[in-house]
Amino acid sequence: MSAFSKLVSVVCDRPEGETVEGVDVADRLDALAREQPDAPEWRKSIVDLLKTVGLDTSFGARKKLALELGYTEDLIVTKGSSEMNLWLRGEVMKRLADAGVKLPLEVFP
Repeated sequence: MSAFSKLVSVVCDRPEGETVEGVDVADRLDALAREQPDAPEWRKSIVDLLKTVGLDTSFGARKKLALELGYTEDLIVTKGSSEMNLWLRGEVMKRLADAGVKLPLEVFP
C-alpha cells in the first residue's frame, strides 16, 4: 500500500482502491478537525491534514509521502522541511482533485 493511496482512502472514508470520484470531503474533514483538541487547519497545513485523519505526522512519514509523489531527496536537503511541507500540501490537494475528490477552492495554492 502506498502512502498516498492510504491517505486517499482515509480522507475519503473509502476502502483503498475504491473509486473516490465525486466524494466531497470538506464536511467530513471539518467534523474530524472539530473533534481534535487543537482544531487542526487541514485546509492550510499538510501536518494538520494528516492529524485530522489520524495519520502519522512525523517528518519521516511526510518525507516518505513527498518522495513517493516526486519530491527529491536533494530538494529536502537543500530547501528543508518547510518547503517540502508546502510542496506536499499543494501536491496532495492537486492529486486528490485529479482523482475526482471534491475540495473547496481555498485549499489550492
